[in-house]
Amino acid sequence: MTLIALTGGIGAGKTTLASQFKALGAATADADDIAHSAYQPGNDAYNSMLKRWGYSVLHDDGQINRKTVASIVFKDAEELAWLNGVVHPFVRSEINRLAADQLLFCAIPLLDEAGWSGDCAAVIAAWCPPDVQRQRLRARGWSEDEIDRRLSKQVSMNDKLLHADYGVVTSCSWDCLARQCRKIFELIISGQKEELAQ
Repeated sequence: MTLIALTGGIGAGKTTLASQFKALGAATADADDIAHSAYQPGNDAYNSMLKRWGYSVLHDDGQINRKTVASIVFKDAEELAWLNGVVHPFVRSEINRLAADQLLFCAIPLLDEAGWSGDCAAVIAAWCPPDVQRQRLRARGWSEDEIDRRLSKQVSMNDKLLHADYGVVTSCSWDCLARQCRKIFELIISGQKEELAQ
């Protein structure tokens, strides 16, 4: 398995990094997208959420209302820990399956929080100044209270950067961002080739 994790705080630019690496020819995935599939009717996680919180967490069409779930778990650490215990094993297993026979660049927002960095050949952290991060989150329609609540549950962008093998500053021009990603991609590919040659 060769997994390259793309991590960073909310709004740091993980999705943008993934698109840059995909354009360079990398296989990519997103842990959030994988987690969303766990919320689909019939899945074990879906059934567990219904059992714990009841039908109040459903839309009229039977889909999980993620905003309702967020309002529950980001106000109660015990509920958040329970949800992570249900969803994270599913996500981790699926990422490992996808990375089993290819070099996979995967956006994993909660890499540090979940303790998954040991699964990775390398970690790339997206970083931007806190004011830029908040501006991006406000553009999503989030209130300052919501931003504060969510950020308080995650490792800071600075700490994620300190724990990473590589860092990409995302509050820059597209050309600068592309150059950073290209250089890191070349270093990783070169390292992979050296490993195979040994």
